[in-house]
Amino acid sequence: MDDGQREITGSDAKAQTIDYGAKKRRIILMLLAYSAILGITAVIFPDKDAPRDFVFFLPLLILGVSWCFTDAAERNYRMGRLMSLLLILFLGIGLPIYLFRTRGFGAFKTLAATLLLVGGMITCVVVAAFVTLYVGNAAGLLNLVH
Repeated sequence: MDDGQREITGSDAKAQTIDYGAKKRRIILMLLAYSAILGITAVIFPDKDAPRDFVFFLPLLILGVSWCFTDAAERNYRMGRLMSLLLILFLGIGLPIYLFRTRGFGAFKTLAATLLLVGGMITCVVVAAFVTLYVGNAAGLLNLVH
């Protein structure tokens, strides 16, 4: 081939396969890890401030949307602009719609797993906050007793 293009042979095709399951698991682990980081920051920065909260929760949105795009690539589902916009602006509404479009009634199983993930994320936030409070008080870094 003189024009610089390469023909993909069988061994090259195997090397180019993407493990979407591993990518989705990594995203889920990042969601759990970031939830623990949110628990720590909730103790360190206890003030309620809406703009700061948006910045803190933006990575959760990005990870959630990236999971959807990875899943769409795994299923060879072409996501339109409207679905992409819906996922980015209203993840809580867009995710179930996306799941029902790609899985049919199997979406109920994925939504149940999503609820378990959200419960695990809340648990990570609470446990990380309690550990931060305990360690901070024990080390004298957080003086909560007035």
